[in-house]
Amino acid sequence: MSEDENPFENIPDDFSDSNARTARGIATSDRGKATPPSPSDFRNLPPLSPEIASRSRYAMASGFGFVLLVVLFYLGIVLEGGVDSYFFGILGMILSTLMALFYMLDDLRIRPRKVTDRGTKFIAGIIWALLLLFCFAMTAVLWTDLVRLIFLDAIIVLTNASFALFFYSMLWED
Repeated sequence: MSEDENPFENIPDDFSDSNARTARGIATSDRGKATPPSPSDFRNLPPLSPEIASRSRYAMASGFGFVLLVVLFYLGIVLEGGVDSYFFGILGMILSTLMALFYMLDDLRIRPRKVTDRGTKFIAGIIWALLLLFCFAMTAVLWTDLVRLIFLDAIIVLTNASFALFFYSMLWED
């Protein structure tokens, strides 16, 4: 058998008609080989539901926030140093995470059965007040170093936003 002969040329194929090939979703070029789908092939696909699309965007924003949080923590706290910065940064991140968790806990899939709606909101309010007092104390201690103060405030806000988006996008009960 020489290289020019095709052993499969006499075998009937279901896709001999080019219209049948494109109707089945297999696009062919002039040479008969499959080509990648074009954007017009996807126009008739059903769209994602708005809820799924928005939750995936929230998950992406949450992941971006976590990466940005690590970068800000490293640049603003680790490189600048100081025990007070570590203390304020870590405690602020913990309080901010707990506030987002308790505020959203009654709507999450991971909530304990004994937790009530009013109880979680009450605890979230207490943590919010503690976080506010914490920010005032942090401002009083770090007033002379405004760069670290701005970094710490950004870390606290970004932690709260990232965890709230994470809880909503991953653990929200439908």
